[in-house]
Amino acid sequence: MNTVHTMRTSRINLDRAEIQSLREKLVTTIRDAIIEGKIKPNERLTEENVSMMLGVSRTPLREAFLQLESEGFVKVTPRRGAVVAELSEKDAGEIYLIKSVLEGLAAGLAASRAQQPVIDKLAALNDQMRAHVSAKKKDMRMLLDLNSRFHSLLNGICGNEKLYQLIDILRKQSLRYNFIYVTGLSNLERSVHDHDDIIAALKRQDAQAAETIVKAHSNTARQALCEFIHQRMLESK
Repeated sequence: MNTVHTMRTSRINLDRAEIQSLREKLVTTIRDAIIEGKIKPNERLTEENVSMMLGVSRTPLREAFLQLESEGFVKVTPRRGAVVAELSEKDAGEIYLIKSVLEGLAAGLAASRAQQPVIDKLAALNDQMRAHVSAKKKDMRMLLDLNSRFHSLLNGICGNEKLYQLIDILRKQSLRYNFIYVTGLSNLERSVHDHDDIIAALKRQDAQAAETIVKAHSNTARQALCEFIHQRMLESK
């Protein structure tokens, strides 16, 4: 009896893991398409069409839509699928304002906890960014990924799990805006230089400097994005 129960439990856990893995793959695929503008704002994603196009069942797709809704990428309508959310000056402003405060706090906490191996990893990621920034043909998707990995690693050493989780949610919600910023609005050399300053502050264990630099880094993006979205709204009228 115990053996049968164990086998059944293991089978159920495996199925759940498979479903969760498929959902995450669907989320990543659809999220990347929205971030890169392959799926446009206000475009409708019906469960029937997307499931046929990707060759998946509707259950993991439905779960993927719900996760993307929680991240701000789509708005889900029961039994109708999802609609890609519009870019919003208000949305971008609110996300980046809160993110700047929380990431600044995390950087300040990280300054007293960062060990040399982690600092070396941050420096290596930033060196990769520097190489891509210097390249004649820039891989913007790779730059976005390296930037995300840099900040995720930095936030991860703050020692406050709740803070890290909140920042992770906001960073996912900001991915669309961050792609626009990195590919068209940012001074990439300045971003790499800011990362150098953050690393230097960690080496000195200077919590105040780390917090100030990270907050300013995020607020620069917020201002540029809000101005860009505002101008685009004016041009569309």
